[in-house]
Amino acid sequence: MRQDCDVLVLGGGPGGSTLASCLAMKNLSAIVLERETFPRFHIGESLLPCSCEVFHKIGVQDVLEDRFLRKYGARFLCSTTRRTASYTFAEAFNTRFDHAYQVPRADFDHILLKHAAGLGADVRERWEAIEVMFEGERAVGVRARNLDEPEKVVELRSRVVVDATGRDTLLASRSRRKAKIARLDKTAFFTHYKNTFREEGTREGNIQIVVWQHGWFWFIPFRGDVTSVGAVASAEWIREQRRTGAKEPGDFFDRAVADSCWATEFLQNAERQRNVGSIADFSYRIDQLAGDSWLFVGDAAGFLDPLFSTGAHLAVKSADLAANAIAEALARGDTSRAAFANYEKSVRYAVDLFLGVVQAFYKGEFRETLFEANQRQTLRRIITSVLSGDVFHEGVGPQPHWASFLVKQYPAELPSFA
Repeated sequence: MRQDCDVLVLGGGPGGSTLASCLAMKNLSAIVLERETFPRFHIGESLLPCSCEVFHKIGVQDVLEDRFLRKYGARFLCSTTRRTASYTFAEAFNTRFDHAYQVPRADFDHILLKHAAGLGADVRERWEAIEVMFEGERAVGVRARNLDEPEKVVELRSRVVVDATGRDTLLASRSRRKAKIARLDKTAFFTHYKNTFREEGTREGNIQIVVWQHGWFWFIPFRGDVTSVGAVASAEWIREQRRTGAKEPGDFFDRAVADSCWATEFLQNAERQRNVGSIADFSYRIDQLAGDSWLFVGDAAGFLDPLFSTGAHLAVKSADLAANAIAEALARGDTSRAAFANYEKSVRYAVDLFLGVVQAFYKGEFRETLFEANQRQTLRRIITSVLSGDVFHEGVGPQPHWASFLVKQYPAELPSFA
């Protein structure tokens, strides 16, 4: 039977492009179908240090260093009590990488996609995957079209199909079950500003996470004078604002800023650079991450609240793991779901470790831990290790004691698919 490539990758975001780069370095052929034309705007602009291992592996780290502002840590600020707490990645248990980067996603994603093409992946922008083709339970390819010739639908065949379509979740929307996650029914409002407050020196690139009564803000500084600013708010607050006249995303964003002393202070001399956008109810989980000759990577496998900047990190790391799993499966000639069991287990472990801590933040217990005065050094190192993205331990040896402690202390509340 004709095979157009070893792996069809649906989506050219960080997960899809990183996967294509990893596959190319393993001498496996990949076709990447990306519906949009890059560069394009996207949120999720703060990277984590533990992603740098993958960036080094695929050879893109030097480009990131040249283009983007270094991020050495995170600062949390409470709008109710005026407390602050700073964390530096060098305090983590794994200190191989002591910094990450703050990246306008239009530029970052474009760099990764071009890099994959440079390594030999067949990257096709403005191509839309319409349907995944199956023979029984096994994925064998997709029906797709070039959006410049939408009437011409073609069949592309591969040995493995990977859904990296982000929140579009092509496979999940058509064949898998998708569930919202408890306590994460939030809405994010986001924009860019010039001339917001920044810390000085090496802390200039640190993310500022401002906690307020009904949610939290992110302040992500880029190289230059532009900062990404977002407000994440509870469903209850959203409903109340609607009852009192808020309609457009900018209305909700401005009201959130007015409710926070820190956000108001940070933006008092700032100039908004783009209209406020919004994403509602963005956290979800997929019931199954892999099947016969198919698997999910990145946001397509589920999305968490962006509190700890997990989106791009989970995409990049899961792409690296997926490339290894696919290469091993193809070498054995077995691409059944069982062949991807360790991949699924590893990604679930990482996501659930993050999930438990995020849910504990919204319940209040972990939020108080973040601001706790006179913290023990071990506790600071645990928190900083999570903030640095050190969550992929399953399948690579014994779980570190600190991670096991977090799993027990803050178990994830998982949705039911019954």
